[in-house]
Amino acid sequence: MASSAPTKTPSKDQGRPAQRQTTTSLPDEVQILNVVNKFLGCINKKDRFTMLSLVLTSGAATLIRRGAPVHLSLEAVVNRIPVDSKVDMDEQIYNSTVHVDGELGVAWTPYVFYEDGRLNHTGTNIFNLWKMKDRGWVITGIADIAREVDDKAFDAFGEKEAWEKAQEPKDEQSAGGKA
Repeated sequence: MASSAPTKTPSKDQGRPAQRQTTTSLPDEVQILNVVNKFLGCINKKDRFTMLSLVLTSGAATLIRRGAPVHLSLEAVVNRIPVDSKVDMDEQIYNSTVHVDGELGVAWTPYVFYEDGRLNHTGTNIFNLWKMKDRGWVITGIADIAREVDDKAFDAFGEKEAWEKAQEPKDEQSAGGKA
């Protein structure tokens, strides 16, 4: 993938040798995937603070769950991470595609999501990013679709009740769950 980002290394007249590439000297596509991977890595670490530093909190997310969209701010998405949970959560992306147009970037990232080492669900994320002058690439929007593996999917996010309710016949739901 081509990048228009110039390589920045200290010059000899600055009195110090070049050490390693800075974040800004990496191609934009690599920088974007670094942000996405850092964000997803924070799920397992349950590190909301770092996650918030990687997003515009007023940005938007659309999560497709059981065929229905859930619209949230990115701050609300981050706050869904169950920091007190002992469940090991690991979202792994693969075959990612990144496109960049100046300060606008998008990453298409199919994924698998594991809980305590067991496959929980699969899906695809679409991350929209903006390259800010003072912060670098930040996530401004997320679209996510998740496909359940079984009835235990989404337990880590406290959605088991909603899943069970969705499995009830429609007439039971309208009657308050009583047949």
